[in-house]
Amino acid sequence: MPVPRLECIYGDKGCNYLYSKSVLLKPLPWTQKLGELRDSITAFTSYKFRIVIGNQYRTGTDSIGWHSDNESSMRYQPVIASVSLGGGRNIKKKHIGGTPTDFWLEHGSLLVMHPGCQSTHLHQVPKTNKVVSTRINLTFRPHTGGQR
Repeated sequence: MPVPRLECIYGDKGCNYLYSKSVLLKPLPWTQKLGELRDSITAFTSYKFRIVIGNQYRTGTDSIGWHSDNESSMRYQPVIASVSLGGGRNIKKKHIGGTPTDFWLEHGSLLVMHPGCQSTHLHQVPKTNKVVSTRINLTFRPHTGGQR
């Protein structure tokens, strides 16, 4: 089944990322701008990141369903820093078994999911029938493998 958005990955050499037990992403080398953004987020949050996954949501039909980012390659209790660029989009987050809370992320927003969030909560970018502009989401993540 095709992924309902465009995606790419940049990061440290050898930091391959497998999700949903079937989608393997192999990182391209950090660009200067992505490296600078990673370093700024690290300075702001004190967390280190080894990969960034880019998702492009072209229209309201591009989406990602309820999930947690708990892949073993990110260690136990990973921190994920999410930067939104372009059009705003509704993000839903809920405690597992709980009621969703909506977050409107505009251009330049930084959402940090702290340790424990991936084991207690789910999140999604739902489809919408509203006309929305293209959104780029960059999720900076830790990784246990690879080399700098």
